[in-house]
Amino acid sequence: MTHPTGHTAATRDQSDALGLTILCLARHRSLDHLTLSMPALAGILLVPVAFNVGEWLLRDRISGMWVGVLRFWFDKLGIEGAVIEQLTRVAWFDFNLPYTNVVAPVPDVLTWSMTLIATVAVCLMTFRIRDQYLPLRYFLLFAVFIQATALLFFAVAPQSFPYTASRYVDNGVKTCASFLFLLPWGHALVYYIFDFSWPKKVFLTLLTLVFVVIAVPLQMALHVYLMVSCSLLMMPLLSFVFGPTMLVFGCIALYGWAMSWERVERRAL
Repeated sequence: MTHPTGHTAATRDQSDALGLTILCLARHRSLDHLTLSMPALAGILLVPVAFNVGEWLLRDRISGMWVGVLRFWFDKLGIEGAVIEQLTRVAWFDFNLPYTNVVAPVPDVLTWSMTLIATVAVCLMTFRIRDQYLPLRYFLLFAVFIQATALLFFAVAPQSFPYTASRYVDNGVKTCASFLFLLPWGHALVYYIFDFSWPKKVFLTLLTLVFVVIAVPLQMALHVYLMVSCSLLMMPLLSFVFGPTMLVFGCIALYGWAMSWERVERRAL
């Protein structure tokens, strides 16, 4: 084993016993720098473009699939409303996206009271969560804060709530459609730059896109069902805590899994 220079035999023995020699030789990954070849840079730019072109060509099929899934679950869950496709502007482009015509009621006294009890119960439960689950505690406290603000608003001015269930779904679908086009560029910045093989890079993006495409209509159908069943009181919680946030968490989980894949031999990419 190579030892740091300037150590006597005695100090080297002590270093070996304490494992300090390995610490001295370890190179922190922050000192590594990426060396990207021109083909790698071209791939980082062109692969997201190819994904965006594919998404654009499949936009009508994706929208049609979303409409079909929403209609299926509206029927199975007994939700009164209609699901249609309509031309929608997202950023600078116009394309068809699902639109739901559904009505969610404002909360009555019983719904408001039961939600208050549940919110207080969750808040008290967070203080029983152990410190090793601190992220879960903070997540639940954030959810409690959002729900508390919703309870306060509907206690003061329930008829002044500016959003409807239809508008909520419309905004959610637009957000997710934009996210689909931005996702390949996010992977280009945080995954394509590392020394994984290109098939693995493409597979991660493809897998994540499939996950989002499948998850969006299922999530929207569940949210509509909860709002119709439990009133508009659920909308802020669904929007800020269990909306796009959950999709992003799923994408991060897939990214974390992909970072554990075997890399190619380190070299100029």
